[in-house]
Amino acid sequence: MTIIKPLKSWDTRVPISKSQEDIRNLLARFGATKIAFEEDLQNGTQILRFEYPMKEKMSVPVQFKIEVKGVFDWLEENGRSSWNNDYLWKQSKKVAWRHIFDWTKSNINLVEFGLIPFENMFLSYFSHVLPDGSYRSLGEFILPKLHSGELFRKLLHQGEDK
Repeated sequence: MTIIKPLKSWDTRVPISKSQEDIRNLLARFGATKIAFEEDLQNGTQILRFEYPMKEKMSVPVQFKIEVKGVFDWLEENGRSSWNNDYLWKQSKKVAWRHIFDWTKSNINLVEFGLIPFENMFLSYFSHVLPDGSYRSLGEFILPKLHSGELFRKLLHQGEDK
Protein backbone atom coordinates (compact mmCIF):
# COMPACT_ATOMS: atom_id res chain seq x y z
CA MET A 1 0.00 0.00 0.00
CA THR A 2 1.38 3.38 -1.01
CA ILE A 3 0.62 6.36 1.15
CA ILE A 4 0.50 9.58 -0.80
CA LYS A 5 1.95 12.44 1.21
CA PRO A 6 -0.31 15.46 1.03
CA LEU A 7 1.33 18.75 0.18
CA LYS A 8 -0.28 21.73 1.87
CA SER A 9 -1.20 24.51 -0.56
CA TRP A 10 -0.29 22.44 -3.63
CA ASP A 11 -3.07 24.21 -5.51
CA THR A 12 -2.52 27.71 -4.10
CA ARG A 13 -3.52 30.66 -6.22
CA VAL A 14 -1.62 33.12 -4.03
CA PRO A 15 0.90 34.91 -6.27
CA ILE A 16 4.58 34.74 -5.31
CA SER A 17 4.58 38.52 -4.89
CA LYS A 18 1.79 38.26 -2.26
CA SER A 19 3.64 35.56 -0.29
CA GLN A 20 6.80 37.67 -0.41
CA GLU A 21 4.85 40.75 0.71
CA ASP A 22 3.42 38.74 3.62
CA ILE A 23 6.94 37.59 4.56
CA ARG A 24 8.31 41.15 4.28
CA ASN A 25 5.53 42.52 6.53
CA LEU A 26 6.01 39.72 9.06
CA LEU A 27 9.79 40.20 9.22
CA ALA A 28 9.50 43.99 9.41
CA ARG A 29 7.04 43.69 12.29
CA PHE A 30 9.56 41.39 13.98
CA GLY A 31 12.31 44.02 13.62
CA ALA A 32 14.19 42.62 10.63
CA THR A 33 15.84 45.01 8.19
CA LYS A 34 17.30 44.81 4.68
CA ILE A 35 14.77 42.21 3.53
CA ALA A 36 15.49 40.87 0.04
CA PHE A 37 14.18 38.16 -2.27
CA GLU A 38 16.32 36.70 -5.04
CA GLU A 39 16.03 34.05 -7.68
CA ASP A 40 19.09 32.12 -8.81
CA LEU A 41 18.03 31.14 -12.32
CA GLN A 42 21.16 29.06 -12.90
CA ASN A 43 20.61 26.83 -9.85
CA GLY A 44 16.81 27.03 -9.70
CA THR A 45 16.79 28.29 -6.13
CA GLN A 46 14.86 31.09 -4.48
CA ILE A 47 16.54 33.10 -1.72
CA LEU A 48 15.19 35.03 1.25
CA ARG A 49 17.69 37.27 3.01
CA PHE A 50 17.29 39.70 5.91
CA GLU A 51 19.21 41.23 8.79
CA TYR A 52 18.07 40.92 12.37
CA PRO A 53 19.24 43.23 15.18
CA MET A 54 20.88 41.21 17.95
CA LYS A 55 22.35 43.88 20.20
CA GLU A 56 22.76 47.61 20.01
CA LYS A 57 24.53 48.44 16.71
CA MET A 58 24.93 44.75 15.84
CA SER A 59 22.81 42.76 13.44
CA VAL A 60 23.16 39.34 11.92
CA PRO A 61 22.47 38.49 8.27
CA VAL A 62 20.09 35.56 7.80
CA GLN A 63 19.64 33.67 4.54
CA PHE A 64 17.34 30.88 3.41
CA LYS A 65 18.01 29.04 0.16
CA ILE A 66 14.75 27.58 -1.05
CA GLU A 67 15.10 24.50 -3.23
CA VAL A 68 11.93 24.49 -5.33
CA LYS A 69 12.82 21.24 -7.10
CA GLY A 70 11.31 19.11 -4.31
CA VAL A 71 7.92 20.78 -4.73
CA PHE A 72 8.21 20.43 -8.53
CA ASP A 73 8.97 16.70 -8.20
CA TRP A 74 6.06 16.17 -5.79
CA LEU A 75 3.60 17.91 -8.09
CA GLU A 76 4.87 15.97 -11.08
CA GLU A 77 4.74 12.60 -9.27
CA ASN A 78 1.29 13.21 -7.79
CA GLY A 79 -0.85 13.62 -10.83
CA ARG A 80 0.14 17.06 -12.04
CA SER A 81 2.37 15.79 -14.84
CA SER A 82 -0.32 16.79 -17.34
CA TRP A 83 0.50 20.44 -16.59
CA ASN A 84 3.04 21.88 -18.97
CA ASN A 85 6.54 22.25 -17.54
CA ASP A 86 6.42 26.05 -17.41
CA TYR A 87 3.15 26.09 -15.46
CA LEU A 88 4.39 23.31 -13.17
CA TRP A 89 7.55 25.30 -12.37
CA LYS A 90 5.56 28.49 -11.67
CA GLN A 91 3.14 26.61 -9.42
CA SER A 92 6.08 25.01 -7.59
CA LYS A 93 7.48 28.45 -6.79
CA LYS A 94 4.06 29.66 -5.56
CA VAL A 95 3.75 26.64 -3.27
CA ALA A 96 7.34 27.00 -2.01
CA TRP A 97 6.90 30.68 -1.10
CA ARG A 98 3.61 29.95 0.67
CA HIS A 99 5.41 27.29 2.73
CA ILE A 100 8.27 29.70 3.51
CA PHE A 101 5.73 32.23 4.78
CA ASP A 102 4.04 29.60 6.99
CA TRP A 103 7.40 28.31 8.28
CA THR A 104 8.74 31.80 9.00
CA LYS A 105 5.55 32.81 10.79
CA SER A 106 5.58 29.67 12.95
CA ASN A 107 9.22 30.08 13.91
CA ILE A 108 8.88 33.79 14.65
CA ASN A 109 5.89 33.00 16.88
CA LEU A 110 8.04 30.55 18.85
CA VAL A 111 10.66 33.27 19.32
CA GLU A 112 8.14 36.03 20.13
CA PHE A 113 6.51 33.95 22.87
CA GLY A 114 9.88 33.12 24.40
CA LEU A 115 9.70 29.40 23.67
CA ILE A 116 12.96 29.30 21.70
CA PRO A 117 15.63 32.02 21.49
CA PHE A 118 16.10 33.65 18.07
CA GLU A 119 19.72 32.47 17.91
CA ASN A 120 18.72 28.83 18.45
CA MET A 121 15.88 28.96 15.93
CA PHE A 122 17.80 30.62 13.10
CA LEU A 123 21.48 29.83 13.87
CA SER A 124 22.08 27.57 10.89
CA TYR A 125 20.75 30.34 8.62
CA PHE A 126 23.08 33.08 9.91
CA SER A 127 25.15 34.01 6.88
CA HIS A 128 28.41 35.62 5.91
CA VAL A 129 29.39 37.54 2.78
CA LEU A 130 32.26 35.81 0.99
CA PRO A 131 35.00 37.72 -0.88
CA ASP A 132 33.23 37.10 -4.22
CA GLY A 133 30.08 38.84 -2.88
CA SER A 134 28.06 35.66 -2.45
CA TYR A 135 26.51 34.60 0.85
CA ARG A 136 27.03 31.36 2.71
CA SER A 137 25.04 30.28 5.74
CA LEU A 138 26.53 28.82 8.89
CA GLY A 139 24.65 25.63 8.09
CA GLU A 140 26.39 25.41 4.72
CA PHE A 141 29.74 25.60 6.52
CA ILE A 142 28.85 23.16 9.30
CA LEU A 143 26.70 20.49 7.62
CA PRO A 144 29.51 18.86 5.61
CA LYS A 145 31.56 18.60 8.83
CA LEU A 146 28.55 17.23 10.72
CA HIS A 147 27.83 14.59 8.05
CA SER A 148 31.47 13.47 7.93
CA GLY A 149 31.71 13.25 11.72
CA GLU A 150 34.52 15.80 11.74
CA LEU A 151 32.52 18.40 13.67
CA PHE A 152 32.05 16.33 16.82
CA ARG A 153 35.50 14.74 16.62
CA LYS A 154 36.99 18.23 16.75
CA LEU A 155 34.63 19.38 19.51
CA LEU A 156 35.16 16.27 21.65
CA HIS A 157 38.95 16.38 21.32
CA GLN A 158 39.29 20.14 21.61
CA GLY A 159 42.22 21.08 23.85
CA GLU A 160 43.74 17.57 23.96
CA ASP A 161 46.71 18.63 21.81
CA LYS A 162 48.15 20.81 24.57
